[in-house]
Amino acid sequence: MNVLVLHGFTSHPIRTMGPLPNLLRGAGFNVAQPTLPGHGTRPEDLRHVRWQDWLQTAREAYLALPEPRAVVGLSMGGLLAGWLAAEHETAALVALAPALGFKNRLAYLAPLLHPFKPWAYSTDPAQVAARQAKSPNYPNFPTVALTQLIALQRQLPRLLPRVRASALVLEAAQDDTVPEAAVQRYFSLLGSPHKEYRSYPSQHDMLLDPLAEQVSQDIAVWLKERLASA
Repeated sequence: MNVLVLHGFTSHPIRTMGPLPNLLRGAGFNVAQPTLPGHGTRPEDLRHVRWQDWLQTAREAYLALPEPRAVVGLSMGGLLAGWLAAEHETAALVALAPALGFKNRLAYLAPLLHPFKPWAYSTDPAQVAARQAKSPNYPNFPTVALTQLIALQRQLPRLLPRVRASALVLEAAQDDTVPEAAVQRYFSLLGSPHKEYRSYPSQHDMLLDPLAEQVSQDIAVWLKERLASA
């Protein structure tokens, strides 16, 4: 039983996935956790990365796993997971707070603003340090990288109806990044004949908040059931 786990935009590839990977391994799964290009190093490394680079890295890691294969993605990772499930005969798909939209509509100005506002957040050392103290994610990021995430968002809806894998979509009810409507749209577009929608009173980084252990356990149980039938 093999599972690809994909992190989100600006996320640390290991630390933002909380207890999930180790819990899956303890349940008997073989887990792959690729680092998507531009992540796990420094924010500047996102400047020249395209959304196709994220997809290709995820695709290569997925194809390196033996079948049956499942794919789990958080936020942007949920978009990439959906893409892979549309491309391949995936046994199961889990998307946590898939970032098919933003609560902050100003984010969609990034394609126009990035030449004039190169950083989405302040680079002031004090503010950077304060954000780093709260989260393992990048404390800021190049605005041009956000344009790549937006491009991925716009490509995905045409692919989701092709997904036939059993699917579990998790909404973070206290999400300050992705609106409920975007998660529901992702779910409704899925062509999966067997799909389930669950809501948790969680923040966007569902695997870092107090419910992370419960969310992880629920995913492991659900995957075990689906992959056993596969």
